[in-house]
Amino acid sequence: MRKALCVLLVVLGALASLVSTATADTSPTDTATTRPATTGRAQTPDSGVTPQALSCSSGNLCVWPVTDGSRNRCSWLNRDNDWWNTPVVCSWSSSQTVKAIYNNGTSSSFSGVCLYANANYSHWLYYVPQGQQYVPGPQYIVRSHRWVSSGNECFNS
Repeated sequence: MRKALCVLLVVLGALASLVSTATADTSPTDTATTRPATTGRAQTPDSGVTPQALSCSSGNLCVWPVTDGSRNRCSWLNRDNDWWNTPVVCSWSSSQTVKAIYNNGTSSSFSGVCLYANANYSHWLYYVPQGQQYVPGPQYIVRSHRWVSSGNECFNS
């Protein structure tokens, strides 16, 4: 049932992203925020409104099920091929979409982090450059992430 629900949410999100390509993006963004990519294109910085103030420990990736980062933060220092299983379990991630992301990574070996809809880094959803906060337009259930040295690595598992 979870798998079918996840697939349904990904399909609905993909359809929503097709609609959003023809309309203006009104999500909070600035030069430290990225816009959601569509079907495997790298995200680009945008200018405009100031992002939410999200709190995330230095070196970590943090995600929230709310855009203001006020509750239920999940955070990782390392990559994780399955958020629903050990070593780090993000309890809400199997039933709620990611609504805010902060890549507060500090390693000079990586430029950003890739987030995926499926375990084991498949079905790329977002690339968030190091040091940036992101409130995605279309929101998806996310299940895995990995640090990368370039956004091009997101679709090369």
